[in-house]
Amino acid sequence: MSRTLIAFIFVLLYSSANQSVADLTEAEDNFARGSAFLNDDKYEKALQSFTPLINEEQFAPELFLQIGNTHYRLQDIGSAALSYRRALLLKSSLFEARQNLTLIKDKVGFVDTESLGSHQILTSSNESFISTLLAISLWLIGIGVILIILKIRHRKSVITLLVIGVLCASSSAILSRAKDSSRPDPRTNIVTKNNTVARTAPAQSASTIITLPPGSSVILISGRGTWSYVKLPTELHGWVRTESLESLWPYNPEFSD
Repeated sequence: MSRTLIAFIFVLLYSSANQSVADLTEAEDNFARGSAFLNDDKYEKALQSFTPLINEEQFAPELFLQIGNTHYRLQDIGSAALSYRRALLLKSSLFEARQNLTLIKDKVGFVDTESLGSHQILTSSNESFISTLLAISLWLIGIGVILIILKIRHRKSVITLLVIGVLCASSSAILSRAKDSSRPDPRTNIVTKNNTVARTAPAQSASTIITLPPGSSVILISGRGTWSYVKLPTELHGWVRTESLESLWPYNPEFSD
């Protein structure tokens, strides 16, 4: 029985590893294909290659950078700014994304309701460290449980493995919480349309409060059909057409809720 259990565990781990490698290879192929289309000025085809990666939540700062570059070359400034912001959320040190976002700000003069410069969801190095720590904890706990099932002697060693595994798991949880606390307001939305204005009421005839160039950030408070009530720069509030806004980071439910 014990040998069967051990064999099952190894088969399961081997199958999961193979599937992960296959998924990673496919993602890399799509990214390379999209980048090639971008370099060949085939922008629509580039987006068609990049989009499946987003739908499968294969997030990477370089992916959002390339999506931003594609939108920029299509003259879709708002969507380009949104993509660069998403890239910087994943990796604040990504120089090209920050440089391109600065160029857009110099060009259109977008405004921010809250400073997003210091925010990031998770740097690649931190993500790798937390993932490694969690993997180590699972392996140690798993080995400890197997040794208990097999009734192996050296109980103190088994207990030590379990304790270290639990400590590693706790550490990864603490680091994840600390990372979450640095996230921007989950209600942050980015203006992606040209000629967007905030008005005093949800009507096209209402007075203008402020013009919001593409790339501007606002905080969504509530929605009413085709209009959204938002927090604006300098503590102002107003109504903006919902179609002009896109959530800064809508993909992870834990982040957006």
